[in-house]
Amino acid sequence: MADQQPEQPVADTVVDTEQDSQVIEEAGAEEFYQITVNLPNRGGKVQVIASPREAIQDVRQSIVESTETCIHSCFSLAFNGIKLNDFMELGDVEGITPDSELDLVLNNYTEREARIHVNRLRDLLAGPAKLNINAVGIDPAMSFLSTVSGHIEETPVDNSTYETAPTTVFSKFDVNVSAALSDFVPKGLERTPVQCVKSIALSGWNPPPHHLRLRGDLMYLIVTTLEGETVQITSTATGFHVNKSTSNNFDPNPRQDSKAANDHSLIVLLEKVSPMFATNFKKLQEFITRHHMLEVLPVTTAQPAYPWAIQPSPHTFDPTRPSEAYLNYGTDSVDSLRDWNDELQSHRELPRTNLQERVMRDRFLNKINSDFAEAAVRGAMDVVNGNVVALNPLEPEESHMYVYNNIFFSKGFDGRNTFEKLGGDDAAHVATGKDLEGVRTLNGVDVEGLYTLGTVVVDYKGVRVVAQSIVPGIFRQQEESSIVYGSVDNGPQVKSDEKFHEILGQAAKALHMAEHSVEDGEGKSTNLWTSFDTKGLMGADGRRYLLDLYRLNPVDIEFLENDIAAKDNIPEYPHKLTLMRPELMLFFWEHKLRAWVQERALEIQKRAEEKKASEGDKEATAESSEEKKEEETKEESSPEDDVNILDFDLSFNVDAFTSVKTPADSADAKTQQEQIVREASKFLRENVINVLLQDFTAYVVSPIDGGSLTKAMHRRGINMRYLGRIANLAKESKGLALVHIHYLAMQEMVVRSVKRIIRKAVRGLPTTHIADCIAHILNCLLGQELNASPVATLAQDGHAYAAFTPESLREAIQAEVLLRYRFELPEKFVENIAKEKKIPLLRDVCLRAGIQIEARDYIFSPLSESTTPEPIAAAAVEPTTVGKKGAKQDKNHDKQSRKVAKSKKRATTFEPNDGHRQLGLELLLESLALHEQTYGFLHPETARCYQALAMIYYHADDKEVALDFQRKAVIVSERTQGVDSPEALHNYLNLGLFEHASGRTLTALKYLKHAIQYWDLIYGKGHPDSSTADNNVAVMLQSLRDFDNSCVFFERAKATQELAHGKEHTNLANCHHVLAKAYALKGDFETSVKEEQLAYDMYLKLVGAEDMRTKEADVWLQELKNTAEFTANQAMYEKAALEQQAQQLQQHHASHKATSLSATAAAAATKAALAEATIRAANADAQVGSKGHLSLNELMDYINSQPQGSSTGKGKKSKTQATKRVQKK
Repeated sequence: MADQQPEQPVADTVVDTEQDSQVIEEAGAEEFYQITVNLPNRGGKVQVIASPREAIQDVRQSIVESTETCIHSCFSLAFNGIKLNDFMELGDVEGITPDSELDLVLNNYTEREARIHVNRLRDLLAGPAKLNINAVGIDPAMSFLSTVSGHIEETPVDNSTYETAPTTVFSKFDVNVSAALSDFVPKGLERTPVQCVKSIALSGWNPPPHHLRLRGDLMYLIVTTLEGETVQITSTATGFHVNKSTSNNFDPNPRQDSKAANDHSLIVLLEKVSPMFATNFKKLQEFITRHHMLEVLPVTTAQPAYPWAIQPSPHTFDPTRPSEAYLNYGTDSVDSLRDWNDELQSHRELPRTNLQERVMRDRFLNKINSDFAEAAVRGAMDVVNGNVVALNPLEPEESHMYVYNNIFFSKGFDGRNTFEKLGGDDAAHVATGKDLEGVRTLNGVDVEGLYTLGTVVVDYKGVRVVAQSIVPGIFRQQEESSIVYGSVDNGPQVKSDEKFHEILGQAAKALHMAEHSVEDGEGKSTNLWTSFDTKGLMGADGRRYLLDLYRLNPVDIEFLENDIAAKDNIPEYPHKLTLMRPELMLFFWEHKLRAWVQERALEIQKRAEEKKASEGDKEATAESSEEKKEEETKEESSPEDDVNILDFDLSFNVDAFTSVKTPADSADAKTQQEQIVREASKFLRENVINVLLQDFTAYVVSPIDGGSLTKAMHRRGINMRYLGRIANLAKESKGLALVHIHYLAMQEMVVRSVKRIIRKAVRGLPTTHIADCIAHILNCLLGQELNASPVATLAQDGHAYAAFTPESLREAIQAEVLLRYRFELPEKFVENIAKEKKIPLLRDVCLRAGIQIEARDYIFSPLSESTTPEPIAAAAVEPTTVGKKGAKQDKNHDKQSRKVAKSKKRATTFEPNDGHRQLGLELLLESLALHEQTYGFLHPETARCYQALAMIYYHADDKEVALDFQRKAVIVSERTQGVDSPEALHNYLNLGLFEHASGRTLTALKYLKHAIQYWDLIYGKGHPDSSTADNNVAVMLQSLRDFDNSCVFFERAKATQELAHGKEHTNLANCHHVLAKAYALKGDFETSVKEEQLAYDMYLKLVGAEDMRTKEADVWLQELKNTAEFTANQAMYEKAALEQQAQQLQQHHASHKATSLSATAAAAATKAALAEATIRAANADAQVGSKGHLSLNELMDYINSQPQGSSTGKGKKSKTQATKRVQKK
């Protein structure tokens, strides 16, 4: 029998599409350049590997980020003596070859370059985990990979060489103890780098006087070295030098004494001035290089992930920190002022005639979108904090509008009664999210000549803020309205520009929107593609903009008619803006297309059969051989091949079932269009939701937290308002497969309700009360066992949140769930989940509401009097942005840019048994190159590429390359999706398997322990998928001869399977079978027989006696019984022999009269002899029973090699069968 292997990671499968062929052909095979860069001043050479499609500035950035060349930041690259333009592509350089040499040419500094150089030095001195006190949250873009691995590269080891079990991270692991929140940040995280200087600050002599500016002086610095000396430094156009200035005397001229020094690089200058700087800077570089490159790089094209639990860092003195605004943006902050709209639209207008142009365009768009999102979040925080003056201060606060940093801000309230009939503020809140979704959808279509605004939606301190780029001319007073398409004033007047209508027709075709007629207040009929509420605006720059895109999808009429009204004890739904998702509309369109193709194919087949029957048995003698061959080929082809899908026409009227007036002559068309929308709504309720539950049942999808459940629903076009329906259907299902889905759905409803309660409670509170408010609500939710009546710290101030009690909070949650999800929570469910899953519930609430807390062990239950309880206290409140989950921003260009980068990925398949693996690998490598150029290294999409490539290399048995890609996948998913995100967790599990396969089992166990502990924090115990992780840990421990601990994890895997599938399931039988082998290795044959008996009985009942699993279990059962009987008999025989020897010794002492021993001494000697005999008998028993030093193959040989007399005839037969099975394997 072969040794058991860890369960393999499951590969994704993607489907090829015809639209990808163009991109695949364009990309072709790409050769990477290995460029040699000659450094100045005899600095040697460095090599840079780059793609010919990379820009020169990317090569420059690689040099700046390298530890060998980090001293340079102001330079150009030259080829054959000619300086290269930073924006040209490497492959476009005339005469360059894959092994060419470039020269690094030092440039003169400008004030901007000098500021960049100083900032670069500050970043280096801060180390990999730079503390940014100005970030919107604490510890953005963290990665724990190097900390978990311990920075130690384990040498591959053959586990069979271990004679005894080595010490592992699981040696003292207790599976019955839940993971501690205090361990959220791994022990050993190195946050504080080696100190190189005491301080670097801007000198008080800044800025340089006018006459010295003409001489080239740019700025003055003051540095305090570790030796305690204060040095004044001048930054000039040619570099840096130590000057003669002091705190009282200004003299920027170079010093002439022993401390005189100058250099183009400030780093080299400080190495000359301070020997301790030179020594410690080398240590700092070593510290940085111990981290993976992707752990150090800044996240620039994606929003960094902020952990919900953080480890507080001490606030340090830094005299330069107040000057960061100057170092980043200059004296008057001109660098920070950008025309966001012009940049966005100009980048959209870039050419896209070939692949290279599209990649460059997408790259610029992703960067500008990321920058815009960051600026929008900061601006929204300033708006909510009251740091920005409103444009209309005399109007109510809900109607205030703001312009800050060239971004327009408004609040997500119904300040102008636009949604009065649809639900007021609740409808307005939904509309902002749907508008964002509409912007993303239109950008995915990417129609030339049609423009959308840069849009970000931010929730901060209970207020939803919408940030948009500014349409040129929108604030000018104009005689005529700039709206040329759609409703001008919500009804009385509707416009339709001919050119606008033509351009929108292209988008409507891609989005399957129907052209429909609407009637304005004057009875005039107008044809529109989009909703009546959507507005087309002509900007002053001549571009056509589309605004108010919240109705790009039709109404969910079935929900509106059946679930929105109050009935029984369920109140009326809070709003009527219940729209369907774009994913659903696409699924429904494809569903109808398949049905139409099948119907047409049947018609074609029927006509062909009728034609054949009418012709009878006539022989077509005149047919040529070629015609016969053509006819035979046609007959062999499927009738579906003859269907032209371009004839299929299905579109959706987005104004169906709304209050929009329709002309009388369009009544029939309206009825037909409404019927299509109703079918789509029924398709959602009767088909899509049921298919999702089937996927849950078959474990095709197995969400681990509320976020992954949300993603699974959204991918299938299911709105979150159906959470209650999913919970009910999961409860009604037979079996146990959906129990965890039922529980998870209810937990998600509770979490979302708590988020709304917190949002309402903190809205309008003074900043000084927000942390107290959040802490009080969380204590009411989770701390009832400790304190049944918690009191807010600032309760005396009389704010409404202080009135919350655990009971009133539970009632508010139940009411919110009933209102939003039409679901009645079971009695005491909130109380029970707060007891059973405190940490998972706390985590989900923090992630949903944008809360960061300190990672420590909070006291939830009563302790002894000597222990001081510590209630929950909020550490920080970060803004949460509505948009793509897992990325805290709206990637306006996200869908469109994916079309280029993901096209090759869709054209590949990752099935390990596929014969086209090499083709898939080549396409994936090209896809990765496109992803890295479009998104950059640190982006969730790039992480998925790394993961897919790691899988393919792993199955190709190229394990080291697989490990490299998998480590990258771990880091990128941690930094962009969260250190405890399900994506990062699964990447850690796969990385552990890859490390084990490469012979680094000790390191693999570190990764698996890290993942298992996070799994406990995310979900708790008992998730169906967690048994796979436990099984893999057990197999790895078994390979290290740690048989005791391996049995512990096999037992936990079995318990999880029993919880998930019940007491009669083949998965549980498999667990019993594996456990029997594990206990046999341990030498516990009695338990082994019990487990194998359970496995055999279960197989026999479930799959029958003829199934191979049943037969194998029978063979093992007989052999284990025989072995158990033999070992027991042998132990009894040896024990009896030893007891007889002890009795003989006792008789000898009694009969020996000549001895000088006294009676007492004789008794003592006899007692000692008996004890020795007993110990020897026990040792003999242990030696017979314990075969833990044997491998599974050796164990099987041991079982088969026992004396013939020890087995019955039946046992002999089983032994022969077992031997044959081993030979077959």
